[in-house]
Amino acid sequence: MYIDMIPPTPPKAISDEPLFHLRFQEYIAPRVRRGLRETFGQDQNQQLAHLTPVTIDGGTSAIIRDLFKPDLAIRRTQDMLGAGANRAPGDLKVSWKWKSTWRFAVDARNSAEYKQVLAQVNFYMNQHGARYGFIISDTEMVPVQRLEQKGHMAVATAIPWGAHGQGVLTVRLALWYIAMLGASDDWSL
Repeated sequence: MYIDMIPPTPPKAISDEPLFHLRFQEYIAPRVRRGLRETFGQDQNQQLAHLTPVTIDGGTSAIIRDLFKPDLAIRRTQDMLGAGANRAPGDLKVSWKWKSTWRFAVDARNSAEYKQVLAQVNFYMNQHGARYGFIISDTEMVPVQRLEQKGHMAVATAIPWGAHGQGVLTVRLALWYIAMLGASDDWSL
């Protein structure tokens, strides 16, 4: 019987962004990496024929362009560190600095911060030619898709960390899915 020793969600005590980054890399990234490893460890059948094995890692594990560094990278497992494209850049934010609900904020500062973070992820996606990206805070995950019209993005509904249960999209499952989109032959625009 397998017993998972990793807590199911990130610890609630997060005092700043560097601590959130640490907690994410300690508790969340290993589970997503394990899921990806299991997926690609299966016999290469017809369903996986159009996919390249990928992993989730720190943003600097993919190539750095013009010194701009996303927080997270979905990259090919076969690429040397710092050499391959970031197939789905991710940004980590603490919830008191960014929330998906600020999309409708009346407060100019929150509205501007919402747009700035999306612009930052869009910039990373554009740099790498990536079609997909994401923003994760200590309260939610927001997947994004870069559209063909320059500067336009599709922003998905936020997935709360508390989401759980059979048939419910969780943050870890959404991360795995974004990675699988990045593994696809049509990951780039």
